[in-house]
Amino acid sequence: INFIRKNDNYMLQVLKRSTPFLAYIVSELKKRNMPVELALLPIIESSYDPFAYSIGQAAGLWQMIPITASRFGIEQNWWYDGRRDLIDSTEAAMEYLSYLYGYMGEDWLLALASYNSGEGSISRAIQKNKNKSLPWDFWNLSLSRQTSAYVPRLLALIEIIKYPKKYNIELPVIANEIYFSIVDVEGQIDLALAAELAE
Repeated sequence: INFIRKNDNYMLQVLKRSTPFLAYIVSELKKRNMPVELALLPIIESSYDPFAYSIGQAAGLWQMIPITASRFGIEQNWWYDGRRDLIDSTEAAMEYLSYLYGYMGEDWLLALASYNSGEGSISRAIQKNKNKSLPWDFWNLSLSRQTSAYVPRLLALIEIIKYPKKYNIELPVIANEIYFSIVDVEGQIDLALAAELAE
């Protein structure tokens, strides 16, 4: 929260960048009865940049690595990387988050930590605490610095979005309308021709 308050342009920029995507992602979360706050996750993952690419080979808004993307049905080939496609990557990310939520005993904090570092590492941290008869909720696990900060970063974003006046932050108004239509072109098409046809 303090970081965002000191860098108030950050929220302005990232929320403006989210404008073409946010309403669609929120609508997909609602369809699945998932917390709409998860629409803020791409802020942490990619700053809402669909072309974001990490040194760990994660790509797209949801920063999925190739193996996870394949596991959840995202096509990746020489021509096309579905991790950079809003529709495909959002569907896969939501399937993955739903799976993690169930796998982690319907605990969203543990599911989010798992999204960041993999369910295996979170499961091992939980088992380590259980073996020592220690609490095994997110706040009591011994995790990497990155994962330990990941969940609080999302919680801070949720807090600021819910109560901007409390933190003296002005947020842009984002219309609750989907900015695109999905059209099946039944094959490859030159982008210049697609733009011309769409005017």
